[in-house]
Amino acid sequence: MKRRDFLKISLGSALGITLTPPRLLLAATEPPPLFDISLAEWSLVKSLRAGTFTNLDFPRVARREFDIDCVEFVDQFFADKANDKAYLTDLKQRGADEGVKLGLIMIDTTGDLGAAAKPARDRAVLSTFAWIDAARFLGCHTIRINARGPQNREQLLDHIVESGQRLADHAGDLKVVIENHGGLSSDPDWLVSVFQAVGRPNFGALPDFGNFPGEINRYDAVEKLMPHAKAVSAKATRFSPEGRIVDTDFPRMMRIVRDGGYHGHVGVESSADSQEEESSAIRHTRDALKAIRQQQARCHPIFNGKDLAGWTSIGNASWSVQNGVIVGKDGSGWSHNPDVAGTWLSSETQYADFRFEFQYAINKGGNGGVFFRSSRDKNPAFNGYEFQIYDAPGTAPTKNGPGSIYDKVAPSRNLTRGAGEWNSVTLIAKGPEIVVEINGEEVIRTELDQSLKGYLGLQVHDEKSEVRFRNLRVEEL
Repeated sequence: MKRRDFLKISLGSALGITLTPPRLLLAATEPPPLFDISLAEWSLVKSLRAGTFTNLDFPRVARREFDIDCVEFVDQFFADKANDKAYLTDLKQRGADEGVKLGLIMIDTTGDLGAAAKPARDRAVLSTFAWIDAARFLGCHTIRINARGPQNREQLLDHIVESGQRLADHAGDLKVVIENHGGLSSDPDWLVSVFQAVGRPNFGALPDFGNFPGEINRYDAVEKLMPHAKAVSAKATRFSPEGRIVDTDFPRMMRIVRDGGYHGHVGVESSADSQEEESSAIRHTRDALKAIRQQQARCHPIFNGKDLAGWTSIGNASWSVQNGVIVGKDGSGWSHNPDVAGTWLSSETQYADFRFEFQYAINKGGNGGVFFRSSRDKNPAFNGYEFQIYDAPGTAPTKNGPGSIYDKVAPSRNLTRGAGEWNSVTLIAKGPEIVVEINGEEVIRTELDQSLKGYLGLQVHDEKSEVRFRNLRVEEL
């Protein structure tokens, strides 16, 4: 296989997703979508402000110009219409005529919900109530609010929690979400503390792929927000001449979205330097999401989240399923003898060329591994390959350390996280070529021809270790 073709398969090169061979973008059958695509009205801000069309026309534009069947409004473009039933009835009918779902309203005009003075907060809450009622009338599923007010961490937290609880209670079955939208709301740790303090099931996050300051890793930040996500905004602001998104690694970000268990709408929120470029920016972002959705659909779960169907326990380690996670304990039967099979959990299917995605977490001082292209008759770490799991974040890379292909290849960097934290891993094998990615970044690219086909396997190394696995998926290449 040509190296150029192999590069197109790995997530590390997925920024060039438009270059993926056409045969890899075609599925034999169309599976249910892993997420739906909506269009954020802000993507057309220049056209709206120029009067090219109005908010009432937005459902028609979304459907006819971009073939998108769900829209996300911004209240700025109909700021005085929250209580105008005639206008809202017209807007609702226009959506129905086009077969477009009116999904979300982004609220920007109602004042600071975290204002220092309570009368100001009360006015903002009451104004937002009107938009919640309008959203309910239109059939929307979500409203987005802002966490704005004086930027004192504790004070703003208290005030946003107070307002957020009132809004969530008024919203009922509608979802109320806060976007990372500048100030403290772009601090993921602070924002998570808001969701935890509000404590309402319909109140959560709208992670935006942008809107983080430079010192915050946007991928880590979105990962922190995903357990609370009730909507997602796929922001794209810069494109290559070929139309590739260059400001965010979309495949990496959408892997985080998928691993977070999110299957709702992902909103296209693109921006362009001119009104004339808005349409192409939307199409490029939409097409990137469609291509990613096709790739994700080809990567099938090999763990059902309920039991160990499809897996075989070898040796005497303890394997169980707890809250959708495979848990391995008591690996005392493990052996370093290449001729002894040892203790591990083996897939029932053998794989040759594949893309294997999974997440793992290890206890403090713990040791484990993931086998691939291994056989069951002898030690899988030696007759195949082992991705080494070991609690040693920040240590120098070695061929026996965390993230290595055990006893064979050291990673270029040790990107593993601390004990108890989830790590995302991708193993790609195509013929002798092997790529390892940890937490979204490539750390190994090598060629190994000792074994070209075998089982996948999970290892817990000893009685002191506990290793957890989730989101195990395979695409056969």
